[in-house]
Amino acid sequence: TTLTYAWNKFIQNIGEWVVLWLIMLAIVIGGAIITGIVVAGAGVGGFSFRFNFIGIGFGLIFGALQGVMLVVVAKGAAMAVNGQKVDVGAAFKLTGNNIIAGVIFGVINGLLSSFCSVFGIVAFLFFGFLPILSALDDKGADGVSESINLSTSRSNETMLYWLVGWLITGLVCFLGAPIAMIGGTYMVKRYRGEPVAP
Repeated sequence: TTLTYAWNKFIQNIGEWVVLWLIMLAIVIGGAIITGIVVAGAGVGGFSFRFNFIGIGFGLIFGALQGVMLVVVAKGAAMAVNGQKVDVGAAFKLTGNNIIAGVIFGVINGLLSSFCSVFGIVAFLFFGFLPILSALDDKGADGVSESINLSTSRSNETMLYWLVGWLITGLVCFLGAPIAMIGGTYMVKRYRGEPVAP
């Protein structure tokens, strides 16, 4: 299955994945702390609108950073699925399109999650392939429609996969993100009829 394949590829390069996970975790924790401090200060005096506006604003900024980080992880996943050793330094060599794709995904995810964390699943269901398409094909905004098409054309398989991937990622503090990206990359290449490393 896709998850079994992803797990095996994760284990093969576990040291590199842990490094990428720690960087992502630092961004998430740092963003949460900064947002909490700013929002707490903005909430003094009962200005609930200002409280929400600033909270959402910071959520979008750090959501964008997380989205770019997901593209970094997806670049590592592409290496793994192609049979290469995951190179952390190479994964961080981002193009303009990589950054655009990451920001788009992160902003969508951040905006939905700011209203209710469960809404963040919608970002993965329809746009989960965007970081992967950017990593594989250097897609930017043009990867949005392709991600939606991939998700909806095989909705039974893809949406169940992203649901499980979203749950795993959230339950283990983003450690599941590499597994989700490896599995998603495997699915894209399989749909295209492209070879994958055993």
